[in-house]
Amino acid sequence: MAKVVLENVQKVYPGGVVAVKDVNLVIEDQEFVVLVGPSGCGKSTTLRMVAGLEEISSGSIYIDGKRVNDVPPKDRDIAMVFQNYALYPHMTVAENMAFGLKLRRFPKDEIQRRVREAAEILSIESYLDRKPKALSGGQRQRVAVGRAIVRKPKAFLFDEPLSNLDAKMRVQMRMEISKLHTRLSSTMIYVTHDQVEAMTMGDRIVVMKDGVIQQVAAPMELYDRPANQFVAGFIGSPPMNFFRGRIETKAGGLWFSESSFSVRVDDAKATRLAALAGKEVVFGIRPEDIADALYVTQPNPDHQVMAKVEVVEPMGAEVFVYLGSGAHSFVARMNTAQIAEVNQALSLVFNMKKAHFFDAQSGAVVG
Repeated sequence: MAKVVLENVQKVYPGGVVAVKDVNLVIEDQEFVVLVGPSGCGKSTTLRMVAGLEEISSGSIYIDGKRVNDVPPKDRDIAMVFQNYALYPHMTVAENMAFGLKLRRFPKDEIQRRVREAAEILSIESYLDRKPKALSGGQRQRVAVGRAIVRKPKAFLFDEPLSNLDAKMRVQMRMEISKLHTRLSSTMIYVTHDQVEAMTMGDRIVVMKDGVIQQVAAPMELYDRPANQFVAGFIGSPPMNFFRGRIETKAGGLWFSESSFSVRVDDAKATRLAALAGKEVVFGIRPEDIADALYVTQPNPDHQVMAKVEVVEPMGAEVFVYLGSGAHSFVARMNTAQIAEVNQALSLVFNMKKAHFFDAQSGAVVG
């Protein structure tokens, strides 16, 4: 397995379009790193540059200590799994998995052994004689992963491999790929636009926007301590709620105020925000940090907000309640015991210990 290093990597297309800008990233040996972001953020382009499928405009990429800028894809000792499976329709599963090894003139016995091992790992032994058209989408994806496994590469690269699967199969394949990483102890770089996949699979997550890395951190660090408003809004489902307003000094403390409500800033955050008194900021709070005051023991009146229920979405074990307060709409995640009805007025309690504050212009975290 291998350590992958990107140093000041850029990709500029003709016409001056910058797809990836000054990316610096170290992926440790045996680490599972997920590149995540919206469409067009540069995550797939970055992966393709590591694979050698996309030419680097500037910077350097190292795999296992070797600079690979000018090394062709076949000589980089990596294996890539694509979104569209890319299986040969006229070949059986076994032949698809063995094809790369045959091109490299591996002995027949070694090829058969590796194919059997990979098939056993992925539980596709009974499909080896089938052709791709006789397989489901999930089975085809396993074959594509198996074709990568038999190579025993230094690094595995996954480019949105689950995008074509239904919701249930995606959950199952997420677990399979995570278990595969544990079993193989391999270096894996995984690209997705789905933040749920990123949160559940990665040792670390790289959040990208407009070709620039916004933050690199472990999943829960991203969730609890986002570096800016973009990361805070991208990571989490439902996403974080944002309110634009001002920091004010009143009633012996620091408050966040906007057109329809005011809430007192937690004392631990007030020290950092004191210098912003009178200035505009963005206040962020996650849906699970909003509760119905009726179900809170001794709710703090300084943290309460009145809102009207607009939509209720039962999700089984929990309920997403969409609310309106003045010009703002926001969502709260509640348990099924907290019954809410459309048009009902609720007194809500914000957990201000979990509040986030961002610069109104740059979006950088300020508290």
